[in-house]
Amino acid sequence: MAQLKITSRMRSSNPDYEERFIQWYDEEGNLVEIRGIANECDYGCAQWIRKSPDNGRTWSEWEKQYNDADDGRRGKIPGNEFGDEILGGKPTPTLYDPKSGCYVGASSMIYILKGHDVGYFAMCEEGEDNYRVHSYFAYKKPNGETVTRMFEFEEEGCDYDPENPRNPKFLDYNRVSCENLTILPDGDLMLTLFPNMRICCKLAGVDVKAYFPSWPEYQCGMLVARGHWNPEKEDYEFTYSNPIMLSDLQSSRGVMEPHLITLKNGVWMVVLRGSNWAFDKWNTRISPAAPNFKWYALSYDEGRTFSPVMPWHFDTREVVYSPASISRFFRSSKNGKLYWIGNVSEEPWTLFGNDPRFPLQICEVNEEYGYLIKDTLTVVDTIREGETSVELSNFFLIEDKETLNLELSMVKVNFNGKIQEEGHWYSEAWEYTITFDD
Repeated sequence: MAQLKITSRMRSSNPDYEERFIQWYDEEGNLVEIRGIANECDYGCAQWIRKSPDNGRTWSEWEKQYNDADDGRRGKIPGNEFGDEILGGKPTPTLYDPKSGCYVGASSMIYILKGHDVGYFAMCEEGEDNYRVHSYFAYKKPNGETVTRMFEFEEEGCDYDPENPRNPKFLDYNRVSCENLTILPDGDLMLTLFPNMRICCKLAGVDVKAYFPSWPEYQCGMLVARGHWNPEKEDYEFTYSNPIMLSDLQSSRGVMEPHLITLKNGVWMVVLRGSNWAFDKWNTRISPAAPNFKWYALSYDEGRTFSPVMPWHFDTREVVYSPASISRFFRSSKNGKLYWIGNVSEEPWTLFGNDPRFPLQICEVNEEYGYLIKDTLTVVDTIREGETSVELSNFFLIEDKETLNLELSMVKVNFNGKIQEEGHWYSEAWEYTITFDD
C-alpha cells in the first residue's frame, strides 16, 4: 500500500469567532487567499483577500471585501420592513468560452425572509420556510452585450422585482441553486443545479406527495446541466440530466453537497451526503433506526443520464458510514491517483444527522467501479487528547503547484459537544500537508 505523509499545524485560535483561510490560484498564477470570520452560524460576517506572486513567500496587504461590524449587514434590503436579506446575486461573466467567444457565469441568489440573523434560526428551530434560492446564467458577448437569465422550470414564476420583493411568484417558484460552472472537453458548458424536490419530482414524473411529502419546497435533488452554443441563434441551449433524487425515507434532507468526478474510464460519478436526521417541525418520515452513509450515482454518457442513487461502499463491500457532512475528490498530479476526503465512521450506531464529524479521512478510489479501497483509508485528523468531540468538516483543498502536495485548510469548531452559539465560538484554524508517493 502506498504511504501518505501527513503533517499539520494550527494557524490560529480564537475564543469569540470562527476564522477560516481559503487558497486558490488565479489565471495569472498568483496564489490568492481569503480570510473569513463568522460569529453567526452558517454566515460570514467579514472577509478579506490578498495575493502572492511567489507562491506564498510574500503577500500583498489584506483588502477588505466586507465587514458587517463596519458597514452593517451586507445583505440587508434597504427599507425592507421585514428585515429580509439577499445573499449572493446575479452572476458576473468571468469564464471565457472559446467556442462562443463569450464570457460566461452562473450564480445563486438567496432571498432570506426575516434575514439570516432571524430567519435562518426560525427555519432550523421552527421549520419556517425562510430560504428562497434562485439561480442565474449570464453570458457577455464580444460586443459587450450581457444576457442574464434565471433557470426556469415553472412557467408560473417571475424574476425578482425590487419594488415587490416578496412577490409569491418569485419567492415560491423556480427554487433552484447552482454551482461549479465549467467547460467540458467537447466545448459544452456544464454546471450542477439543485431544484427543490417539488420540481425534481415533476421532472421525473413522480408524485411528490408519495415520494417526498416532508418539506419538498426546501429540500433538493440534483440535475447536471449542459449548455451548448448555437452559432445560428447566437445563444446557449441547455439540456438537463434526469433528476438525481433520494426519497425522504432514504434521506430526510434530500440530496446535499454532491461532488462530481470523472473516472479514468470516462464514467462520471457523483458522491453526496444524505441525512438520517429526524425533526418533527419538518415532518420528516425517516426511520429512527435509519443509518447514515454517503450515496453515489454513475453516468455512462457524460452526465446526460444517471443511475439510481445507491449507498457508496468499499472494496470490502462495507458501506461508507458517514455523517451528513461535505466530502471532496482530489486527483494528484504527482501520481495520477484519485482520492476522496471525508468523514468516515467505524461506529455507525453513533451517526445521527450531522454528527459526529470526526475522524476526517482520505482514501484512494478504484477507477473502474468507483468504490473506495479500504486498506488505503488514512486518518487526516481526529479528536485529540482531552477532547470528547470536535467538528472536522468544511475543509478546502489546493494542490501546491511547486511541490504537488495537497494542502488542506480547515477550521475546527464545536469542541466537546458545545455547539456554536453565544459563549461557545472557540475555533482553531488548521493547515495540513499531505505528501503522496510518486
